[in-house]
Amino acid sequence: MSQPIEFWSHKVGPNPWKNVIIFEELGIPYTVKYLNFGNNEEGVEHPDFLKKNAAGRVPLIHDPITGIILTESNVINHYLVDHYDKGHIFATTSEQDKYLVDKYLGFQSSTQAPFYAQSLQMKNKGNMDGVAHFQNLVKRTLRTVDDELRGKEYLVGDKCTLADLAFIPWDLMLDFVLQGDTEAETAQGRQKLFPNWYRWHTKIAQRPSVQRMIRLKQEANSN
Repeated sequence: MSQPIEFWSHKVGPNPWKNVIIFEELGIPYTVKYLNFGNNEEGVEHPDFLKKNAAGRVPLIHDPITGIILTESNVINHYLVDHYDKGHIFATTSEQDKYLVDKYLGFQSSTQAPFYAQSLQMKNKGNMDGVAHFQNLVKRTLRTVDDELRGKEYLVGDKCTLADLAFIPWDLMLDFVLQGDTEAETAQGRQKLFPNWYRWHTKIAQRPSVQRMIRLKQEANSN
C-alpha cells in the first residue's frame, strides 16, 4: 500500500495497542498521533478531534486508500484483517470459528477491559472496597478464560486469532490491576491460580508482533 493509515492513539491506554499488534503482524504502514485525555489541542475532547469521533475516544483510524474512518479497537482490527491480511494469517476455517472469534472479542470488550479499568479507577480514587470488588471480578474473568482454554492451545481453532491477541494489552497490566491482591498480584500467583491462562498468555506474549508492540509502547512513554 502506498499511503499509510493514519492512527490516533494514546501512550498508556491499552485499547489502541491492540491495533498496533495487528499493524505489526500484517506489516501495514501507519503513522501515529498520540492524544491525551484532556480538551487541549492534543486532547480527545478537543473540538477538532470530536469532529472525527464524537465519543472523544481513541483508537481511531483513517485509511486514505479506502477513505474509511473507524473507531473501536476490535472493529478496527476486523477491518485491518479484512483488507490487508493477504496471507490469511487470521482466517478462520469454519463459520463456527468465525463467530467464536466474535464471541471472545465481545467478552474482551464488555468484561475484561471494563473490569480491569474499574479496578484501576477505584485505586486512583482511594476506594479500597471498590478495588477489592473489581479485583475479584478481574480474577473471575481470568478464571473464565482459564476454563475456556482447558485442553486447548488457543481460544479458537488451532492457531492464534484476533481473539487471542485482543486480551494481551490489558493482561500485560495485571501487576498494576491486581496490586495488593494477596493471591494474584504476582505472575507466580496467577500461574498457580490460572495455569491454562498463564500458559496461553505467555505463548501469545512472545509473538514478534506483541514484543514489537511492547517496545513501541516503552519508547512512546520514554519521550
